[in-house]
Formats: sequence, C-alpha cells, structure tokens
Amino acid sequence: MSFGQRLPVFLMRLREKIVDEALEAISRDFATGFPVKAPLLRTVGREAEFPLVRLDGRAADVLRLWPLFLEQGDCQPIYDQGTDGSDLIVGVETKNWSCVIEVGRATAELSVGPRPTLHDLAQDMEEALMRLKDVVRRAGFRLLGYGIQPKTPASLRLLTPKLRYLALLEAIGPQWLKFCVTAADQVQVDMGQDDLVRQMNLINATSGAIIAFTANSSVYRGRGGRFASGREGLTANMVGEPYRHGSSPRPYADLEEYVRFLAGLRCLCLPDGNGGFKQVGEPFTDYLRRESSARDPEVAYEEFLFHEHYIWPSARPRAKIGTLEIRPACQQPADSTWVPSALALGLIESADEVESYLEAELGEDRWDTLLRYRELAVRHGLDAPEPVPRFLKNLLDLAGFGLRRRAQEEEDFLAPVYDLLDRWSGPASRARELFEEGGVATLTEEVSLA
Repeated sequence: MSFGQRLPVFLMRLREKIVDEALEAISRDFATGFPVKAPLLRTVGREAEFPLVRLDGRAADVLRLWPLFLEQGDCQPIYDQGTDGSDLIVGVETKNWSCVIEVGRATAELSVGPRPTLHDLAQDMEEALMRLKDVVRRAGFRLLGYGIQPKTPASLRLLTPKLRYLALLEAIGPQWLKFCVTAADQVQVDMGQDDLVRQMNLINATSGAIIAFTANSSVYRGRGGRFASGREGLTANMVGEPYRHGSSPRPYADLEEYVRFLAGLRCLCLPDGNGGFKQVGEPFTDYLRRESSARDPEVAYEEFLFHEHYIWPSARPRAKIGTLEIRPACQQPADSTWVPSALALGLIESADEVESYLEAELGEDRWDTLLRYRELAVRHGLDAPEPVPRFLKNLLDLAGFGLRRRAQEEEDFLAPVYDLLDRWSGPASRARELFEEGGVATLTEEVSLA
C-alpha cells in the first residue's frame, strides 16, 4: 500500500480523535453548568402551559394578549426573530414572572422561579395566573387547565411565526406541528454535579407513574383520542428516533454517556451565524466529523446546546440554569394544578427510598418493566395495569416522605393525588366523561380557568 493510499485512513483516525476530544470537552462544559453539589434546600421553578381557546372551543391566538398586557406598567415585551427576520413580540415579563408563546400560538406559558419552596413558587405563580386570566377574559377567550387543544387539530396556522420554528418545520416536517397544540406542566429542580445523572435516571424511570397521575389530554381534534396523555402519545417518535422524546433506553452511567447518546441523535438544524438557520439532518457526531466546529470547543459546545434543546426526554438536564427539567405531565385541572411540581420534587428528595423500592419490587429487569409501564400509562393513564400491586400508592407515599423531609409543609400539595387514588379515576377519564356528556363545549366549560 502506498503512502497516498494510507493517508485517508490516517486522516480518518485523526478526525475521530478530534471528534472524541470535542465530545469530552462538551461533557466537561455541560457539567460546569451545575454546582458541584445541590443546595441543602433545592429551589424549584415551574413552566406552566395553558391552551387558549375561543368561546366555542376553537384555538385562539395568544399574540392578541400582548397589547393588553403591555397596557400595564410593569410588563415589558420579550422579542424573538420572526419568520420575516423582524423583531416579533413573543411574550411579556415582570420582575417576578414571564408569560410567553412557544411553538404553538394558541398556548400561553407562565414561568416562575427559582423559588426556595413550593409555597413561595405558588405565591408568585398565582399572581401571574390571576393577571393572565384577567387579560384572557378581556380578550373574550378562555384559558384551560388541560393538556391539549380539545377541538382544533395541529396545523401550520397554529405555528408561532418564529424563524427557528420554520427551520424546525423544514427539518422535521408536519410532525413538528403537533407541538402546536400541547400544554405541559414542567418543573425545574436544582441539581448538583454529584447527583444530576442519578436524579435524571430516577425521573426517567418513574415518568410512567407521573404520567398515570397527570394524563389530562384524552380528548383532542374534537373527539376522544386513543391516548390518555395525547400530548405524550402524539409527540413521541416524531423524527423516527424512539428515545428522542420520553424516557431513555437505559440508565446512564455518567454525564459523558448521556452527552454521547444525545450526540448520536439527528441534529435538525443550527444557527448559520448570519441570523438564519442551516439544515443539518444527520447525527451531531457526523456533523462534527465534517465541520470545523470540532476544533473550536466554544463553538462546538454552543452548537451542542442548540441541538440538545430539541431533544425531549422526560428528565432533561438544563446546563444553562443548573436544573433538571421534569417534562411528562399534562397541564392539570384547577384543583390539582400543583400536583406535577410536588410529585417531581418529592420523588427527587426521596431518591434513596425510591431506588430501593424499585430494585426490591421490580428486580434486575426494572428498566424494561418501567418502560413498558410508561407506554401503557400514556395510553391508559391511571387505568394502566401497575407493574406490581400498590405501585402508584407506594411511589406517592415516598414522594410525600421526600417533601416532609424538606420540612416546608409542601406535602399538602399532593392531597389531590390521594383523592384520585381513592376514586381510581384520573383527569383523563374525567375529560372523556365530560366529552361523552356534552361534547367539547361541556369539556371546555369544566376545565376553563378563565
């Protein structure tokens, strides 16, 4: 073999070494987004999405709320790049909260946090929700404590006109539009480098239980759906990668293993450096192999952060803010609005006990068992067959134990879940009952917050 024939092999090995070193650097940078140890009292934040509808149940336009908010002196506009390149108002903010529009222009998202306790979080969130409800009434719309648009199907008309969302539509296709109609209740909990991976594994493992308790999107497109959690069922596997959304295929041994898993998934698009976006359409590792980014750690890390933002595991580390984002819950009815936050925080604070329980009850095959249960919970909610008797009750008790350990009287926020177990009827079943009684109008009336 001549030198000329050996050169490509040499260059290929050099390129692999460069990519490998880039991923190691990304893992280190990602870890530094978290403190070495979590605070003794973990802070908590909440991102609560709410469907906005007209009086007849059809999707309404959140963009029409901004002028009403901006009439109030403490509200300042939030801008993003519109599809035409101009500045687009995508939300408002005060010193205590923000209200923004994300993928779907018929979904309003309130964000508050971090706060020391759930009570502190609730105080500011209730103020924000009161302000939002007032503006919604003035606009002649309704705001729903529900996990999906009940009547209007996903369509291009509902896509928020952000330039990045247009780029993602080009990358994913019509499946991307399903995010236009869903409404999650996401929790952000402080993490340290010492327990981030462990807690991520724990929440991914128990995400089926969280879904069973909180599935609340069983009626959509104007009819009863095949999923109790339509928002989880409809958005799963949207780009042909089963674990891009939902739980993970396995527990991760460390943060670098997690980063390498994400890097093996398809990179949809990236900022092009000129105010626009370039299509990629290949695994992030392949992108690094052919681009110069791998030689520039700062650029590679920023591109990785953009890439991983459009991967949606049930438990998602947020390096920019040092939290674990817990994602699988639907927006809840008014009487159980704090259940997702309390469940997630309680499970995290009782991690030792939850891990011991899962190992003792489910054994060596527990991850596969929990993945199967998660799939059933998405479809059937609280009616999904439990992996073992009293599974949900025992996890709920452990979550309550974790909250009591914090000594902040936050366990009271779990009371609505015990009521659900007493009746063994979750919000998804109630939504179907209401729809069967009087259609979308009856359902909308019952879950309306304003």
